[in-house]
Amino acid sequence: MWSLFIPASANDVESLSTRLWEMGTVGIVEETEGLRAFFEDDVERAAVCAQFELPETKARQEEALTTLEAAPLACDPILIGKRFFVAPSGVKESAPAGRFRLTIDATSAFGSGRHESTQMCIEALERYLQRSQVVLDVGCGSGILAAAAQLLGAGAVFSCDIHEESVQTAKALIETPLFVGSADGVRSHAADIVVANISAKILDVIARDLQRTTRPSGLIVLGGFIQEKPPKCFRPREILTKGDWQCWLCGPQDVSPADISGESVAHCRQWW
Repeated sequence: MWSLFIPASANDVESLSTRLWEMGTVGIVEETEGLRAFFEDDVERAAVCAQFELPETKARQEEALTTLEAAPLACDPILIGKRFFVAPSGVKESAPAGRFRLTIDATSAFGSGRHESTQMCIEALERYLQRSQVVLDVGCGSGILAAAAQLLGAGAVFSCDIHEESVQTAKALIETPLFVGSADGVRSHAADIVVANISAKILDVIARDLQRTTRPSGLIVLGGFIQEKPPKCFRPREILTKGDWQCWLCGPQDVSPADISGESVAHCRQWW
């Protein structure tokens, strides 16, 4: 693993974070006068440095750490919504009465439940998921949203991610079906609720397949973007907000893929 420090003002932190998640960072730490982003070794340093007009010498190699050692974002338990208690495996504290415990070790905010986008997606599932409904989690990451849906009584949960590493990580948390790929590998009208906590750019790219895989009376839950840069192919029926981040709730009728592209496309690693 390697990291890169990127200078940024306080006003630019949110938009820079979004850009880094889109580029495939596995974790972000806020430091004085900027952000340090961490990348797996298979991510090309020169390409990332060029994006920020920084010399490659600014990147540094990081020592391999265990999950718990590398989890400054996930060391304390947190409460999400009205039903969930999220804690790493090193915390033995029981969940408060009336709450499900989600035990998860993750080194990034999006995978640990720390990030506002993840929290809002879980809150949306709490409010709208009915028992026995089918849920599809597109871009599942650590699998936290699929795990939450299962605990809430979903009849079936299916998850996918284009990163094989993410699917392997999710297998440690959930026992529901997983596959390496995206929504284009799912049959039409497969799910009552389709949740995609990714980024505005990717949501627009896969808009047609999110619409297609959702049942006519179903719900699409979208997260992973800030309010200044929302997706273009969706019209929200309801908007949840935490800080600068938003979660949109849409029906399949609220999707207009033609806004950016007339054709559905195959999904590849470069978009995540």
